[in-house]
Amino acid sequence: MQWGFLKHRQVVVAFCLVSVCDAEPTYSSPEPNVLLIIYPNGTVWLNYRVRVEGTCPMDLANFPMDTQQCFLVLESCGYSIAEVRLHWQSWSPVTVPPADNFQLPDFRFSNVSWARKMNHYTAGSWDQLSVTFTFRRLYGYYILQAYLPSYLSVFISWIAFWIDSKALPARIILGVNSLMALTFQMGNVVKNLPRVSYVKAIDLWFFVCVTFIFMSLCELAIVGFLDKLSDVRERRRRRTKRHLRDSIMAHGANSLMLAFSKPNEGRDGEDEGGSYREPSPISVNQANLHEAGEYLRRIANPVVMRGFETGHIGHKVDGICARMFPFSFAVFNIGYWWYYLSR
Repeated sequence: MQWGFLKHRQVVVAFCLVSVCDAEPTYSSPEPNVLLIIYPNGTVWLNYRVRVEGTCPMDLANFPMDTQQCFLVLESCGYSIAEVRLHWQSWSPVTVPPADNFQLPDFRFSNVSWARKMNHYTAGSWDQLSVTFTFRRLYGYYILQAYLPSYLSVFISWIAFWIDSKALPARIILGVNSLMALTFQMGNVVKNLPRVSYVKAIDLWFFVCVTFIFMSLCELAIVGFLDKLSDVRERRRRRTKRHLRDSIMAHGANSLMLAFSKPNEGRDGEDEGGSYREPSPISVNQANLHEAGEYLRRIANPVVMRGFETGHIGHKVDGICARMFPFSFAVFNIGYWWYYLSR
């Protein structure tokens, strides 16, 4: 029989596809592709081939490790549950092509599910059949284009920790170039994404990477300030040491001259007790000899002058940051990838 003859003589329930942008028959040459089977028990099997373009609301909070669910909803247009009831068939109600024939450039089809529910409107209640298609995003492209370059930018910014703290221009160039490269990469990725008001996983990644590079620049400023302060203290220490050494040398020379000079002859004759005693050189010059030896020991022993040395504080800060930054970044990577890949 011709479909044009039967379609006017069969009771066909009109269906509508909710949240669909466009729907049209796949082929219509010369007639629409429609399969009609009438069973002896009165069951009518009616099959259409229709191409449907529908909307798919996306939640990009886990982008690019996100999973999206797209819905296809069927509903009767003019008949409520008092006249028509909709049910899924008991065996294989939804059939999808094999995985080899169903490939997308950005997503991998992972699951399909179906459900039936009842919607209540002012005019009555209607049955509604829904199909849920689950897609998981393929994030290999973003690993190559976003994550690996950002790793390199962060690692390059850490090279400054092993460069001499006095080479400020080289360290500044490394930090600024790393920050500019990461900003350029972030712009290339974000400009192709829809604008949303919440933070995505890739936004968090870029924010943390920018923070690490910015903190390395802050460490550079701190090291430069500490080195400048250390240089000021070093110059002050050398000036104080030079003045102290000159003073010690002058005072020590005077003490030696006094210690090894000819001892005082004293008074001739008797003392107050009526007896005469010759003065001893050792008892007279013992204090001067001890003082001169103490000053000479200070000059020869550098440990006494160690209190004036400030050390290279910048190298110590670089050493601490060279260990702390990689450790902190590794901890963040473990938490980041474990959280988003396990969802």
